[in-house]
Amino acid sequence: MMRFFPLLFLAAAATEIASIIWVGRLLGVVPTLLLMLLGAVAGIRMIKSAGMSVAAALRSPVRTASPLKGLGGQAAARTASGLLFMLPGFFSDSLGLLLFLPQVRGWLGSKFRVDTYTVPPTDDRHFDRVIEAEAVEITGEIEPPNTSTR
Repeated sequence: MMRFFPLLFLAAAATEIASIIWVGRLLGVVPTLLLMLLGAVAGIRMIKSAGMSVAAALRSPVRTASPLKGLGGQAAARTASGLLFMLPGFFSDSLGLLLFLPQVRGWLGSKFRVDTYTVPPTDDRHFDRVIEAEAVEITGEIEPPNTSTR
């Protein structure tokens, strides 16, 4: 498989260039460039949205222990979709749109589950160890110790 990776990369690049040329002939240069810029902005927003939703789900206060089922697969699909939108070209945008569909994200969420459980905090917290300390303020200049021996 690794032997065919350079060929796969070249085929993907050629497909992207061909899709840009095809759309450029249909719409013109300026609309094509604007569509590619719009795709990059949409990709950045999708990646940011996926990260924020995962962070919010992980830090949300939950009263009962509950699994966060499918969160990893759906966030990975949204991130991959955003990365595909950021690539210049319209073939990758069509693949990104496919990953953006809820049915595909749900399927990926079921295949790549994250079994994370949130546990409610206990109210009877007590600590076994108490450390007491006293602070001493030192004023003036500190001189280095005299290391010379006579």
